[in-house]
Amino acid sequence: MTQLFFETLKKIKDATGLDTAVFAPDGTVAFRSSGGLTVDTERVKETARVVQYPDCGITVVPLASGHKAVLFGCGEEYRNYAEFIKALCGGAAEPVRELTHAEKLKMYLLGELGEKEAEELARKYSGPFDGYVLTLVTDLKSKLDELRNFLETMRESGDIIVPFDDRSVAFIKRCGEEDEYQSATDFAFTLYDNIKEELRVDFVINVGGTAHSFSELGLYFGHCALAYEFGKMLSPNGKIYSYKEYIMMKLLSEVPRESLARYLDTMLDRDSTDILDDSELMNTAEEFLKNSLNISETSRSMYMHRNTLIYRLDKIEKATGLNLRHFNDAVAFRLLTILNKLVKNKQGTDKRKDVN
Repeated sequence: MTQLFFETLKKIKDATGLDTAVFAPDGTVAFRSSGGLTVDTERVKETARVVQYPDCGITVVPLASGHKAVLFGCGEEYRNYAEFIKALCGGAAEPVRELTHAEKLKMYLLGELGEKEAEELARKYSGPFDGYVLTLVTDLKSKLDELRNFLETMRESGDIIVPFDDRSVAFIKRCGEEDEYQSATDFAFTLYDNIKEELRVDFVINVGGTAHSFSELGLYFGHCALAYEFGKMLSPNGKIYSYKEYIMMKLLSEVPRESLARYLDTMLDRDSTDILDDSELMNTAEEFLKNSLNISETSRSMYMHRNTLIYRLDKIEKATGLNLRHFNDAVAFRLLTILNKLVKNKQGTDKRKDVN
């Protein structure tokens, strides 16, 4: 990567205000157009095409030298900037070819499809629309084809199946007033049971909610991604993650780590930290909350004697001062676990940024 190229990026910054950063093949930062620009390095992946990440507002551009350029912005304008910068670096522009329908749907959900093609796609699906937006992610890459084939057998008129990568597929289930399912989550539980019984594969379902127009699909697909992120953080052994369950977590995730740590300290009793680090007790508490504070259902689902369950709940109460059998205390305990997870996660993120 030549110094002349970096000087050109500086001139582009002066002329247009476009902020850029360039990462070397080993992941180190080779150039920044402005001080203080930070990037989640996990987003700067090996890719043969321009990729946009609307959730964090960046566009990643593969360069001929093996470097990656990051543009701080998203949308059609930044996609054009990306092609221009590729050409400056000596990389050929992406070959123009007709996208498949599945590729267009995928790019539409990700917010990467051009305005004209997005309008054409929306016209194709115009009319009354209610759809449960779900993503299915398998823990075994080799089993994804089985999942996709099973979804094809369940596909009905109006349903949309969008393959994403070697681990996940999106399923938009068209529904209506006479639909037998009460909600997207209700449908997800039924779907999970059917797939598990038929295929015996390991997977999770992320529930974005019910989109009431085709134009909302991207928003609800984004909800699926957040449900997966927060679900894995809070309940790593869960199988169905619903965005609505993590609204509180989403709101708190936007609070600075220092403030979260202060809130956590006010809720922690003397022995609470040890309890929060005890995976056995935390798994028991999660299962109890998932089963609506029902001791019989929880002991049955965990194949645990009810006396053992009661002993563990009493141990949690003694350490935290919260009796999970009471609704208000259960809500407070959920808040406590969310704060604990977010503080640890933000600490880990800050350490990675310091290293980079």
